[in-house]
Amino acid sequence: EEHPPVFTPADSFQVKETWMGNHVFLCNKKIMLGSDAPLFYVTNALLILGMLIHFGIILPHLIQYDPRYYDENRSDDGSSAAENATSSVIQHWTTHKFTIFISIIASILSLISLWKCAIIDPGIIPPNPSPVRPPVPMQPPTATNSTEPPRPVLIGGPLGYRYCTTCNIHRPPRSKHCNSCNVCVSKFDHHCPWVGNCIGERNHRWFFVFLVSVAILTIVVTGSCWRVVAECLVEMNLEEFGEDADEDDKHENKHHGKDDGDNNSDSSGFQHEKLELQKLWHIISSLPIEVGFGLFTVLCAWSLTSLTCFHAMIITISQTTNERVRGVYEYGGLGIPADEG
Repeated sequence: EEHPPVFTPADSFQVKETWMGNHVFLCNKKIMLGSDAPLFYVTNALLILGMLIHFGIILPHLIQYDPRYYDENRSDDGSSAAENATSSVIQHWTTHKFTIFISIIASILSLISLWKCAIIDPGIIPPNPSPVRPPVPMQPPTATNSTEPPRPVLIGGPLGYRYCTTCNIHRPPRSKHCNSCNVCVSKFDHHCPWVGNCIGERNHRWFFVFLVSVAILTIVVTGSCWRVVAECLVEMNLEEFGEDADEDDKHENKHHGKDDGDNNSDSSGFQHEKLELQKLWHIISSLPIEVGFGLFTVLCAWSLTSLTCFHAMIITISQTTNERVRGVYEYGGLGIPADEG
């Protein structure tokens, strides 16, 4: 005779066992990341790699173009003192104090704010695991209607509650169900894959700090890269590239005489373009990291600065990205309830 299975109480219980979200748990379930945790790791790797290039290659190269660097590393007879080069670099590593200060502050803030965005609860509304649909919530009593019986809240519309079939709850206004994390988030702004988490009521301020710090860091890195290129352009001796061209011009003048002024001008124009191309190739070949990294950070600075300005704009009018994209308050003459002017 077969007996039905007997259920025994478990020795321990973890919240993750009944968690409906698609989150990633670390450190023995003490840290919860969003559903895009792998992209969050990629963001950390890109930030750290960029900081290593900036502090290890770009800034030391930039300091070498400082006049005080040359004064300290040149003896009385004009010869270079190689044995003092290392100590001089360390001594004048903070020559560009503003650049160094901003780079350090922006780097620290970007890493701290990135992790804050990733590990802070964005405002998850607890789901209801019951198979029974919950009743419509009632309006809380206020000072004006404290004596009146409670009434159900407004259902539907941009300013009303909405029922979420996945979480089995009536979520409040301005909240939204995130399909990536599979949870409802209060004051949902958007799901950021680079942070790996939703951006909502509790971590939106840290996300804005992250945008500001990363935008400033990319602008400083871009300026440092192109300043190195500009200093290299100033120091380049064009006569070194134009010796062969000058000899060719002299040779042509001897054979053609003074009547060939137009041909000589055309030849000199061609030689000038040739020198510019040689000059450009020399810079790219001698500064490949600075040029390539500078082009990459230009694109990053443009996109991050635009995104920062957009979020600053919607913060001033108390909107979220989700509401702005969907045009919640653009139709029907609805005012933004959270906008206090």
